[in-house]
Amino acid sequence: MPISQRSVVSPARMLLVALGLAVVSGCASYPSSSAQQEAQYVLNNDPATLLQDDNLNGFLTQAPAGAVINAPDSPWGNNVEIVADAAYLAASGRECRKLRVVAVDSNNARSALVCKTPNGWVNQRVVAQTTQGRN
Repeated sequence: MPISQRSVVSPARMLLVALGLAVVSGCASYPSSSAQQEAQYVLNNDPATLLQDDNLNGFLTQAPAGAVINAPDSPWGNNVEIVADAAYLAASGRECRKLRVVAVDSNNARSALVCKTPNGWVNQRVVAQTTQGRN
């Protein structure tokens, strides 16, 4: 007994209509861009230490990538040269910058990481670190 074309097409059309309605209703329930909030700092119990130096905080906020500041006293030691990389948005929702800290007297460099919070820049723990000289 042959199956009529109408009996095959009807369930397929119904399935397509159902899928179309599901997609449209999903899009309609997605919040509009005006309702979305700006990315915010999400780590409330972060043990990072605020940088207490106003000059260093200002440098980190305004300096372009590759900018250098000499710091007689810093969280990374005394008499160091700090080279800032470009700022980036971290997974935590904060603006962060990698730093290269060079000890002026020994010419040894190490990596540092700072992130911006509502209270200022904080020194973060570096997960991977390499030691290199001044370039």
